[in-house]
Amino acid sequence: MDKQDEQSGYLHRPALSEPPDEAAAPHSEGQIEHKYSSGVSIPLAIKWSISISALVVLVMVILGWFLISQQKSSYRHQNELLGEMIVEQFARSASEPLMADDTFHLELLVSQQEKNELIVGMYIFDLDGQKVVSAGPPPETGPLQSAMQAKSTGQSDSRRSFWRHADGDAISFLTPIRFQNTNVGYALLSIDRQPLKQYLKELINALIATTIGLVALGAFLAFPLAHRLFRPIQQLVEVGEAIDRGETNDLVGEQRRDEIGKVLDSFRRMAQGLEKKKTVEKALSRYVAPSVAERILSGSNTQQLGGTTAEGSVLFCDIVGFTELSENLAPEQVANLLNDYFHYFSLISSSCQGTVDKFIGDCIMILFGVPEQDEQHALHAVTCAVMIETIAQQINRQREANNEITVQFRIGINSGSMLAGNVGSEERMQYTVVGDVVNVASRICALASPGGIILTGETVKQPGIQHLVKPVNMKPLQVRGRKLPITSYEIDINAFSDVSLVRENLEEILAGAEHGG
Repeated sequence: MDKQDEQSGYLHRPALSEPPDEAAAPHSEGQIEHKYSSGVSIPLAIKWSISISALVVLVMVILGWFLISQQKSSYRHQNELLGEMIVEQFARSASEPLMADDTFHLELLVSQQEKNELIVGMYIFDLDGQKVVSAGPPPETGPLQSAMQAKSTGQSDSRRSFWRHADGDAISFLTPIRFQNTNVGYALLSIDRQPLKQYLKELINALIATTIGLVALGAFLAFPLAHRLFRPIQQLVEVGEAIDRGETNDLVGEQRRDEIGKVLDSFRRMAQGLEKKKTVEKALSRYVAPSVAERILSGSNTQQLGGTTAEGSVLFCDIVGFTELSENLAPEQVANLLNDYFHYFSLISSSCQGTVDKFIGDCIMILFGVPEQDEQHALHAVTCAVMIETIAQQINRQREANNEITVQFRIGINSGSMLAGNVGSEERMQYTVVGDVVNVASRICALASPGGIILTGETVKQPGIQHLVKPVNMKPLQVRGRKLPITSYEIDINAFSDVSLVRENLEEILAGAEHGG
């Protein structure tokens, strides 16, 4: 064979690593092709764990911030209430001694108040702002004078005034000293904020530690919680993966009564339906051609009678002397004989892009260019015929070595337009081809010599035939039922352009079939 013919692909090696029934199993229209992203996929349980942890952290941070803010506000408020209460008591106790100008009594009062660890300074002033008695460091004059001036002029409606010291460690409270509803002076009290600030700091640290602990606990509990929530979804994933693997018998699993359980039940029913459909598809592909089975299952205009005109080639191959052979053999022996040969013929048909249309007793009918369009249908048909005769010779040698009966085959090929579609009735139909091309191919097959291959003139005219073989022009054949004779040619398998390539593929088919069988 020259390079042009070899590149044309007239000889196709089958995928022999898989059993023929599996390789020929059709794909239904509803089959889903799974495509996974090439990137890294984070499990849903981890995503949920992170989300729940983040939510817990956010809630606890907000709660902690709120509690700390509330404690700070409460601390300031309590601090102010404490100072106001002490300075009010101090002012009431100092009103009469101040009115009587009893300095000794006032100093005694100050010394008693000074025993309180929170008090860092106590002062009594007269109405002119002059200090009468004092204890502790002197107060800040600026805020003190401003507060006294505001109270003396009536600009302050409140009876008390307070301000925080510049260093932030103390706060001073100023209130008028009244005797019989008359202002007679001022009482000033400075309270150390450090002990309260230390208490607040410890309290805040405790709240922070508690918040961090709760956040850690929440994050720790988020993972088992997320996994528990994800478990039903994981069950769905496992059921889906089991369906993909075809392990539909192992879908019992955990019984649930919630919505997830209903979905799991639906998955199981779907898996059972898919298993039944798969069984039907596999069985259907054994009885009809895989391409035809695929069309039937897809429902693409395959359930109506009639068809379309197609260009193709038809090959008929039957056994020479089959009637006499059947008379002398038991039915089981006849069946085993046919199966032995037809098994390899089917593999050869697939390797040459042919479709086995039907087995008719001892005859096999193979289509090329139908149902799938093929521009080189005749070239593939002739190649298939040469391979069938060649492998039949090899099978005969093996059977002779085993003292088994051998047979010879004859083949007829015709090409042209034919009607491809459904014939029969609405209740029972069959996909096949009909027309004069089919009838002529069947007739010339019966006229071929044992081990011979006859082509019609229409087949010889097809592209590539002249380069592949050297057909020998026979005398016109007169076939039954036709008025005009048929132009016919006979080919010799030894005249095949590349017999070595044919034998190489046949050896591969034999080895693959024996391995698969």
